Amino acid sequence: MKNLFLLKGSLMHRLAKLTVLLLSVVFLGLQFVSTTATPAPTTPARPEVHMADVIDPRVGAILDRSCQDCHSNSTNWPWYSHVAPASWIVAKDVAEGRQMLDFTTWADQPRSEGDRLYICNAVSTGIMPLPSYTMIHPEAKLSKQDVKLICDWAAAPDTPGK
Repeated sequence: MKNLFLLKGSLMHRLAKLTVLLLSVVFLGLQFVSTTATPAPTTPARPEVHMADVIDPRVGAILDRSCQDCHSNSTNWPWYSHVAPASWIVAKDVAEGRQMLDFTTWADQPRSEGDRLYICNAVSTGIMPLPSYTMIHPEAKLSKQDVKLICDWAAAPDTPGK
């Protein structure tokens, strides 16, 4: 009976080693799968845009802190954005964010009240910033005061230059 336990233990140990080896090979192989780790900018190259320079500085600072990484060409690509499969998720989120709203062009195009209200709705419902983003970037979390400032700005009449 004792020999049977030793045989099972030895077999389990070898199976565990083989599993770890196989998972390591798969993880390493994933690094060679082609992906666009850094989506192409949605607009031509231009100087970095800070929303604090374009709209109400208080609101702009909040948007720069919490939204700029996914909603502009000024994305800060952290180390994990270059490691699969996290790179695929980050690239997808940034591409979708830029497609929905790109602050890079905010100053160049007339904005409707709907654009601003879209932002208010996204932050007041907690959809934005993405919970997966704020989990890794706690500084991007919005306080109730941040949301109020954004929504007050969104509801205010548009003023030229800001």
